[in-house]
Amino acid sequence: MRIGTVDYGGQHNTAITYLLDNGTQIGDAVTATAAGTAGRGTADAALLGKVSTKEFDGLGAVVKRGVIVVPWTGAAVFGHQKIGVDGTGKAKVSATGRGCDVIGVDTTNNLAAIDLG
Repeated sequence: MRIGTVDYGGQHNTAITYLLDNGTQIGDAVTATAAGTAGRGTADAALLGKVSTKEFDGLGAVVKRGVIVVPWTGAAVFGHQKIGVDGTGKAKVSATGRGCDVIGVDTTNNLAAIDLG
């Protein structure tokens, strides 16, 4: 199946290619912003994953499974939580977020280890 310039099917099942919104950087916590598109999104949008690569053409890989370490904002939590984005590339607890297992939060460096499943 083709969405935009990307053919889907046969990719590695942990990181998938998306068109990245302007301003999105490697390491950002991102959400789906349109079909085949990922970006920082708006506050409380459900976490999609972490940007692992970004190419000159605007495409990049988003890690959607396994354990990711992403910038974090808000209270230090652990265990099963609903996780969203804050709109600046950070993850946070969100009532409308994706169910994930937060392994832990490093409050000194503002990072969280999250198991996406």
